Amino acid sequence: PPPPPPRGGGGFTLFTPTEERLESGLYSKRYLEGQLAVALGGRVAEEIIFGEEEVTTGASNDLQQVRNIARRMVAQWGYSMNKIGAVAWESPDGNGGFGPQGASPDTEKVIDAEVKELVAKAYRVAKETLVANRELLEELTEMLIDQETVDFIEMQELVKKYRPEMVDEAKIAEARDEAAVKA
Repeated sequence: PPPPPPRGGGGFTLFTPTEERLESGLYSKRYLEGQLAVALGGRVAEEIIFGEEEVTTGASNDLQQVRNIARRMVAQWGYSMNKIGAVAWESPDGNGGFGPQGASPDTEKVIDAEVKELVAKAYRVAKETLVANRELLEELTEMLIDQETVDFIEMQELVKKYRPEMVDEAKIAEARDEAAVKA
């Protein structure tokens, strides 16, 4: 089928880190790699459902997030020990290196290659996960076409239908309580 017209967030993936992570501001390499895979999920899902030739521009914001996270992992947070080392090549605001020099052109090439490798790995993880959960993906696609957005509770109920071991009932109850208070 042809892809649906962009509505809702146009492929926007909203990240909602746990409260503990938000308060600490500390993110592990595993967590960040997971965020890369999640951000690529929309684009990969389009590829799986509609085919490579029908992938839309809906994931452009997600792709920018992926690049920014992967680059920070390599150039700011030292997650490239074997090739770059535990060196911050960029300031936290992402405006190049500390001081007038920054990274050399050769180091920039290595940073770019490491970023590309992180993104490729996240893409593989996203694709393997979505292919392994194709039925869930197809039902989610139909829900999004019909109602444009899916909230946390709806998503958890859908996941519970196919992968009950992945669902935390306490979090669903908490989300329902919060929704009732807001209503």
